[in-house]
Formats: sequence, structure tokens, C-alpha cells
Amino acid sequence: RSDGATTAEREELIRLRRENQRLRQERDILSKAAAWFARESKANPNGFSGS
Repeated sequence: RSDGATTAEREELIRLRRENQRLRQERDILSKAAAWFARESKANPNGFSGS
């Protein structure tokens, strides 16, 4: 093989790249949610959102 990787290794690499992408997306979502909750808690210090 010219690339030096077996089929199983290539499949694992694909799986790990997909997992990495998913985890990055989850991290970004959680980061945005944390920022939103921080803003909301400052805007509504008593914990009431009015909804």
C-alpha cells in the first residue's frame, strides 16, 4: 500500500474524524448556551424570565 494504512485503520480514521466534528459542534452549542444563560442571569437576577 502506498498510504501505509489498512482498511480498518482508514475506517477508524473516518469514524474518529466524524466523532471529532460532532464533539466540536456540541462544544460550540454548549459554549453558546452557557453565554446565553450568563446573559439571562444578569438580565434577570431573580431568576424570573417573565414567560
